[in-house]
Amino acid sequence: MAFHDIIPYLNQADAVPFAAGEQIFAAGDIGKAMFFILAGEVRITVDGRELDYLHPGQVFGEMALADNLVRSATATAVTASTLVPIHKQQFADLTQHLPSFATEVMSIMSVRLRRYMEDEVNRLRLEEELAIGQKIQLSLLPESCPTIPGWHFAASYQAARQVGGDFYDFIADPHNPDLLHLVIADVTGKGVPAAMFMAVCRTIMRTEAQNGRSPADLLQRTNQQLNHEKRSLPFLTAFFGTLNLKTGQFIYAIGGHDRPYWVQANRGEVQQLAGHGMLLGAFPAIRLDEHQITLAPGDSLILYTDGVTEARSADELFDEARLEAVIVQHITVDANGMATAVLQAVNQFIGSQPQSDDLTLVVIQRN
Repeated sequence: MAFHDIIPYLNQADAVPFAAGEQIFAAGDIGKAMFFILAGEVRITVDGRELDYLHPGQVFGEMALADNLVRSATATAVTASTLVPIHKQQFADLTQHLPSFATEVMSIMSVRLRRYMEDEVNRLRLEEELAIGQKIQLSLLPESCPTIPGWHFAASYQAARQVGGDFYDFIADPHNPDLLHLVIADVTGKGVPAAMFMAVCRTIMRTEAQNGRSPADLLQRTNQQLNHEKRSLPFLTAFFGTLNLKTGQFIYAIGGHDRPYWVQANRGEVQQLAGHGMLLGAFPAIRLDEHQITLAPGDSLILYTDGVTEARSADELFDEARLEAVIVQHITVDANGMATAVLQAVNQFIGSQPQSDDLTLVVIQRN
């Protein structure tokens, strides 16, 4: 039978109108009726994923008549719609007049349940694969910060999704134990593609650092290698520096990345490091300048990705001004205290808003 055959048996006086975009019921609601679509189109979703798209003459919400449990899906009117609710007694009356109606409903229920189960299996498989990817990605980040007399390091990494495109690293120089290379970088985009590209970039930088390249040379070499790939790849912003652990001399280059903040404790000053540079992977040849500062005892560097300054509340960004204000307010704390203060300020600012981008923070302090 066609479902339009039941129209004469429906009480159309009970029809309920729904505006386009209006929710008919939500997952978790108590279900007391199924619905027949007289007019309009309806979308059925589970956790935001579309399960079904229905048209006039079709029914939905039939599980409510079968198990008396809460709704497992959400129904939304895509266009202005007119629906007739069918309660248990009405359903029983319909099956008396049209015995095949019950069979049709059971068939629909079976198909939808099978589709839901397949969707759920695929979702669980994807979650399992993402969890594995997350473990692999986290294994590429430093297990802990270096423990070096005279220095204090702190770091934090928070992906916007299960995996992300930010990374940071501490790389010991194989030729000079007094040198420590530091990198913080941000791949354009989020999720699995960004994470995979991040792994490639990390490998390139670690390899080039072992070859004794200066910060600017290393970033330029990284850019060349990324451009050798003919496939379309994301871009990368990066900050790379070499720290002399004895003298406090810090030589760095910036490839389109956010400029770190330098806390000069003795002067009570906070300023951003000089330099900008072009992002990596976008152009075949780029020129990057090197800069040099000397960290005195008590000085700190705060390195971060734009997930900090572009953290979003309902209608504005955290921005550099707020970050600098937090740093100034905590100018005398140690590296862990500074990292904690910044992260707390960002989390308080965004409140209940979901994290919009990967967030990474590295703090270096000379004791």
